[in-house]
Amino acid sequence: MSVDVESRPPTRAKRIRPTAGAERPPATPEPPRLPGRRNPTWIALGVVALCLGGLLSYAIYSTVATDTSVVAMTRTVYRGEVVERADLTKVIVQGDSLPRAVPSRDLDSLVGQRAGFDLLAGSVVLSDAMSSATVPRAGRAVVGLRLNSGRSPAGLLLPSSPVRLVALPPSASETGTADKLAGKTYLARIVSSVPGADGTSNLVDVEVGSEQAPTIALLAAQDRIAVVRDPEG
Repeated sequence: MSVDVESRPPTRAKRIRPTAGAERPPATPEPPRLPGRRNPTWIALGVVALCLGGLLSYAIYSTVATDTSVVAMTRTVYRGEVVERADLTKVIVQGDSLPRAVPSRDLDSLVGQRAGFDLLAGSVVLSDAMSSATVPRAGRAVVGLRLNSGRSPAGLLLPSSPVRLVALPPSASETGTADKLAGKTYLARIVSSVPGADGTSNLVDVEVGSEQAPTIALLAAQDRIAVVRDPEG
């Protein structure tokens, strides 16, 4: 004999709703964060970097603080030549390596003065490099010469160079007392020398003794002068 049992749907669990006055269970607090471990190597490197940065800053400050701006030459100016503004510039030197150098603030005061000795391009100007002496000096005179090719050494007539002026014999068409001057020499110094407009002659200004200036001017007018370059003395 069989018994039919009617299947029943499963019963659902009843949800228990909390009443309005019921307390919620307390929340579990988060665990405290543990501080990260500090690497001693990185700390040491940081200290070293700070020290190096301080030393570098001090070195840069010391270098800048001791730098000095002085006057230097942009081109070569020979002894006796007048210094122009374009001949001068400003450069930086370290420390007090050149105590006699002219400070850059005094640059303009050098313009118009004459070089006391040869001032080479790129060299620093020293306090005793300039001379305010006028040309010609007392007891001296400046005479202009026009020297044809072969009457003077090429490229050696620099300002203030010592030279001898040699009187040449007159030409066959010239007569008179000027013949007595042939062969005489006169000591002089070059003031300036530039090429002539014709491209074959040189225009040279020389400083000579004032008592000899008339005779030298006469010889120059007669084209009877040759120039001999002497060693510095």
